[in-house]
Amino acid sequence: MATIQERLADSLKELQKLQNKNGLAVVRSSDISRVHLERLVNNGFLQEVMKGWYISSRPDSAPGDTTNWYTSFWHFVSAYANSRFGNNWCLSPDQSLSFYSGNITVPPQVIIRITLEQNNVVNLLHGTSILYIKSAIANPIRTEQQFKINLYSLPEALTECSLTFFRSDAISARTCLSLVPDASDLLKILIDKGQTVKAGRLAGAFRNIGNIAVADQIFETMKGLGYDIREEDPFEDQAPIPFVRITSPYVTR
Repeated sequence: MATIQERLADSLKELQKLQNKNGLAVVRSSDISRVHLERLVNNGFLQEVMKGWYISSRPDSAPGDTTNWYTSFWHFVSAYANSRFGNNWCLSPDQSLSFYSGNITVPPQVIIRITLEQNNVVNLLHGTSILYIKSAIANPIRTEQQFKINLYSLPEALTECSLTFFRSDAISARTCLSLVPDASDLLKILIDKGQTVKAGRLAGAFRNIGNIAVADQIFETMKGLGYDIREEDPFEDQAPIPFVRITSPYVTR
């Protein structure tokens, strides 16, 4: 008869298979047998996030330790959303911009836009949650590589983000603006949707960071097409450093 240690070793081999297949293991109860699942949970190698969903954990973790969760968080969001919504989801424009800026800090609440279901909140570990809302989603969707998170493209996120984003996270906003090479992709979206208010806001935002060329291009193109555009600076203060075109968000941050 197999010893307790041998049985646990067998269960760890099953967990290792999932980790080799999926990377950092986000485990659904349907991915592994009930016997292995219970053994891994009871011995601290898996931690329950919500009914039927688990993440890898360390048996020596202290009660209340958030390390496992914060390490697994974006992997979990991606796995859960892909399982639940297929490819019909993406982060909100504001949170997409946080990703582009290099800010992947775990937020208290992730906002996901979906096309197929009604609004709901999914409560997770350590006071975090997912809010999914039925709304138009990114077109096209961009999937970032590290966590496989669905995002708005950078130009569409900048045109669709809230005014609050420029004021609550000015560093991320300015970082994203500094990644834009020219106004062409932004103008295509602004013109297609007739977004004069957002065009004025973006012109003001680019002028704030010192990118006068893009600010003028947005303003003059919209004006020349007959739109009533009024430039508005969405930031609450001036950019603290002169504008420099960047290719990596971590330079600005």
